[in-house]
Amino acid sequence: MSEGLGFSVFTELPAYTAAVAELPVSAALAENAHGAVAVVPGAGDWWQAMLAARAGGAAAVVLADPAVLPRGAVESERWPGDIPVIVERPRIRPDLVAAAVAARRGSPARIITVECAAPAAGLGALICDGFGWMRSLAGGAVAFQSSIATVHSRIALLHAGDSQGGTVPATLSATAIGGPHAGGLLQVLALGEVRTEVTVDQPAGLARVETVTEEGSLRAPERYESSARLALRRAFDACLADDPATDLAELLQDMALTRALLDA
Repeated sequence: MSEGLGFSVFTELPAYTAAVAELPVSAALAENAHGAVAVVPGAGDWWQAMLAARAGGAAAVVLADPAVLPRGAVESERWPGDIPVIVERPRIRPDLVAAAVAARRGSPARIITVECAAPAAGLGALICDGFGWMRSLAGGAVAFQSSIATVHSRIALLHAGDSQGGTVPATLSATAIGGPHAGGLLQVLALGEVRTEVTVDQPAGLARVETVTEEGSLRAPERYESSARLALRRAFDACLADDPATDLAELLQDMALTRALLDA
């Protein structure tokens, strides 16, 4: 699993090669997946690629920016669970989520709205991350209620939260747009006694979390660490931790909601 005092990382993605170079004490590149943290690209059939990395002896898997897999690609199998999986979702970074939740100081959301806009090819991944933000700010699972679809857009009505804290109404709208740029725009509002506003604009390189209370407005500090570097550090921590990471289970929940909306 490690070389000296650090971890070995097997990757062919330039962003992760750069991230390893930024972690010279704790990480070094490996020639294969055996005993290493294996980085699996999120394009294509990443489920089978993760299983292949596990079969190759990987100590952990980092799944980089996964696309939404078709129905049946995952449900037919279960992740063995004997090695940790960290999912890099650049539009829903765990450090930004933690900052957004902490800034609410326990104040529950009364309603949550999510808006997504992206080229059609990338809209599914953006919707998936929108559901992730909804789940995180509600503090519990998201349940699909109903939806309406047009040629270029979708809107869903949902309930979010848990049975103890109560559920809140939530909506998610998604619009397919044109344009030459990859990525898209994701906006999240959690309204109540405290207002949380999240804006992720990938073409502009913007990720902003603002919280408004009776005391004023607070903006979370800008994150300069790359999403890939953060994912590697979390993978190293997961290799040493006793508790399994929940990234994959949360991703699969969000993917199921995404497919329900896209198939409507």
